[in-house]
Amino acid sequence: MAYVFTPSQMKTLDDNTINCFGIPANVLMENAGRGCADYLVSNYPEQTNGIIIILHGDGNNSGDGFVLARWLHNYKKSVFLLKVHNGTMTAESKHNFELCKALKIPTYDLNKNNDNLDIIENLPGVTMIIDAVFGTGFKGKLPAALKTIFESVKNTPALKVAIDIPSGLNGATGEGNDAFEADLTLTLHSYKMGLFLQDGKYKSGKVVTIPIGIPEHYNDAFFTPAVLIDKENFKLPERYYYANKNDYGRVFAIGGYMGYLGAISMTVKAALRAGAGLVYLVSREENAYFYNANPSEYLFVGIPRIGKTLIPNLKLFSDLFKKADSVIIGPGLGVDTYANYMLEFVLRTSTVPTVVDADALRLIAKDLSLHQYLKKPNILLTPHWGEFCTLTGKDLDQLVKDIPAALENYIKKTGAKVLLKSNTTIFSDGKRMFINISGNDGLATGGSGDVLAGIIGSFCGQKMELGEAAINASYIMGKTAEELAQKRYFPSILPSDIIDNLFMPLTEES
Repeated sequence: MAYVFTPSQMKTLDDNTINCFGIPANVLMENAGRGCADYLVSNYPEQTNGIIIILHGDGNNSGDGFVLARWLHNYKKSVFLLKVHNGTMTAESKHNFELCKALKIPTYDLNKNNDNLDIIENLPGVTMIIDAVFGTGFKGKLPAALKTIFESVKNTPALKVAIDIPSGLNGATGEGNDAFEADLTLTLHSYKMGLFLQDGKYKSGKVVTIPIGIPEHYNDAFFTPAVLIDKENFKLPERYYYANKNDYGRVFAIGGYMGYLGAISMTVKAALRAGAGLVYLVSREENAYFYNANPSEYLFVGIPRIGKTLIPNLKLFSDLFKKADSVIIGPGLGVDTYANYMLEFVLRTSTVPTVVDADALRLIAKDLSLHQYLKKPNILLTPHWGEFCTLTGKDLDQLVKDIPAALENYIKKTGAKVLLKSNTTIFSDGKRMFINISGNDGLATGGSGDVLAGIIGSFCGQKMELGEAAINASYIMGKTAEELAQKRYFPSILPSDIIDNLFMPLTEES
């Protein structure tokens, strides 16, 4: 399982491994440094055959760097220790630094020679620069001197490697605009939350986990960690050889307002492409001309108004609605009285997985009476950041400072299940968290959310659990965008392209 830890969770693991399981801190440090050395020598032979500079301070992350330096030296590599920050040296870190000195590994204290900031650029043949200054415990602002050094490093052609997490990056929130910019991050034991959020996603480069000896059964022994969805744990709904359309769910997709008729069309097409047995497009009766003029594999259901009012005649729909195996409401729904009545009816009466998206989220933000239904176990909200700001009533700048905390606070307040859509997509129900990092900027276009809602609803209709459906749908959609980007300039990717090529990443050729 690909777990993602916060700094506090990682400290709990470390402490329990040392104090309860009995593996000493110096052994964990040794495993970390040697593991990083072995990975670099095996996978980057050209870069490790030049001059390797290790930037360090005094803490345990630097201790990992000292062990790494020893092993690179043992492997006959040219390694150079460059101190760029003063701190408090732990016993383990000090021990390994003294061993480096005993091996006559070259050292230089930039703090005592701050007039030589260009030392990195002046060393000929530098092919790798390793950041071992701060670990996951870093908070606050990066010292000005380090900003200058990291900026200088960025301009070199050498491979930039971070140990555990790029220095200057907040391990919990991903904040760190001035952090070390790595091409490769060797994160210890498991992924860290900050690597996938905000600046972290762009500062970390390729992320590889390095085992350090923490027992696997400790991962979830003391808390429930977040789970990263990847190719190893990605799931699809089960399919059966002897099956018919009724075995794969009746999906009801509700939306469609004048001027936004295409949104729910993409939703139903995505639901069909994702394997739903039957898909009903439920919309205002007056939209029948549009949807029936563009025939597809879905079934159109028109809900008339009561007389000349904006109230939908839901009595005509109630019996049919009971046949639903999953529901999607919101794409192009509108935010008028008609839409509000439809949403209230669905939230109140639905007992099956229900995906609430787009206009439905705006209605929930405006109508506090609807909040009572958000605690129902079958309701999933799927906001992007703009919609999440509307739901919470807070500015984006406030929320992004600590994305997991903002999400957990909203869930604690409302009892809702939420899939928060962004370049890193997060599902949480307050008890568990799933993370997806697949995708690219090709998904940053109108209609992508409508497609995702359709895939989630389809997976739910095929009896997939709501949270798993949400994050796995997000993953396959992101991987499809990545595959398409290999074949075309990815800003040209359309939501319809995602629908048409949805399972491309799972083909033999891929």
